[in-house]
Amino acid sequence: MTHNPPRRPPWQERWEEIKPLPLRPYQEVLPGLVQVRTKGSKAYLILEDDITLIDTGAVGSGERILEVVKDLGRSPDDIKNIVITHSHMDHVGGLPVIQKHIPAKTGVHLAEAAHVESHDPLPNPFIHPLLARICEPYLLRNDPGAARVDVMLNDGDEFPAFGGMRIIHAPGHTEGSISLFFPERGLLLVGDALQYKFGRLMLPSRLFTQDMPEATASIRKLATLDFETLVFSHFRPILTGADKKLREFSRTLTTK
Repeated sequence: MTHNPPRRPPWQERWEEIKPLPLRPYQEVLPGLVQVRTKGSKAYLILEDDITLIDTGAVGSGERILEVVKDLGRSPDDIKNIVITHSHMDHVGGLPVIQKHIPAKTGVHLAEAAHVESHDPLPNPFIHPLLARICEPYLLRNDPGAARVDVMLNDGDEFPAFGGMRIIHAPGHTEGSISLFFPERGLLLVGDALQYKFGRLMLPSRLFTQDMPEATASIRKLATLDFETLVFSHFRPILTGADKKLREFSRTLTTK
């Protein structure tokens, strides 16, 4: 008897078609939104007359992001704004180098701006004390150093990028974690507020999440928004029907 393999959801088939090739450092997710493969995570470029950069990867990613901008036929000087979803080193590590090359304004949530600007090392992201101690030497060797913060972001702040970008404070993973909502484009970019593995939405990693009940509450908050596409910092996007999928996941959550 012949068994046909189960059909994958349409959004998954679409992403299989457009996901980055093994050696290609970037890929267009939506028209005007480019995902850049950085060290440790993903950064995003919003390509308009001006470019908005979202997150900067770990140390060593800054140069890569600027090269991708050039590969896209644009100048690094076109980057006018940088938004950081949270201050973990795999999101903010490339920022000091980028700021040495271009004068773009950088926005960070007010709860974490001091971490980014400080000459002290970034806070250890590991929650378990033993893991934190074991990884401390690596973290210190790879700390990016201080960077400039020009705009302190807060919940509800709005900016013109991509038809309108709204800052959604989504604490839990870190105190100042934000998601970026683009209602005119039907897009929600959640940083590390969620995981997406094996076709399933999940809570953020317990290894790195400061307050899981607060993270759960933030997911419920995000689930009230209307959008089509859900984009993550470490996982493939959900291209269609993402708000329904998030609401279904939100209904399964309990606060512990």
